Amino acid sequence: METKVANGAPRRPGKTSLWASSRPTGKDDPPDTAPGGSEPPTPSVGTLDKVREVFWHAYHHLFPPHSLAAQTPNGSLVISWSIVDDPHAKYPYAAPVMLRFDDALIDTMWKADTRQRLRIAQNHEPTLREGLRGYDPFARFPNARVINIG
Repeated sequence: METKVANGAPRRPGKTSLWASSRPTGKDDPPDTAPGGSEPPTPSVGTLDKVREVFWHAYHHLFPPHSLAAQTPNGSLVISWSIVDDPHAKYPYAAPVMLRFDDALIDTMWKADTRQRLRIAQNHEPTLREGLRGYDPFARFPNARVINIG
């Protein structure tokens, strides 16, 4: 199909218009949800799945009370908080902390019951504490602190 250019604007190679039509879905496209799949459903933006909720519940006391955690598409947690009111703040948010989880740990968590999940998460807290050693939320160049759990 031909792309439509809005308001007669000249067509530029490599640029797509807001009005460009997309490819129609076909029989080879994967379904939005796989019924009976073994993998848990993917959470929407701003939500945590049940396993990451347990990790956040177990670790949130290590961060300021107003900190927020978000789950990335690959299953990591990104944690940050507003520091705009702090006189030392150059940026409005703290340098983010990213928690990456080992696949085997996530599989174990999905198979465990609620109490076991919390215990497993709490057993990994020393790893998080060690990973936060030397972390500066006011860093001049705010790079994410990446901590591998598991």
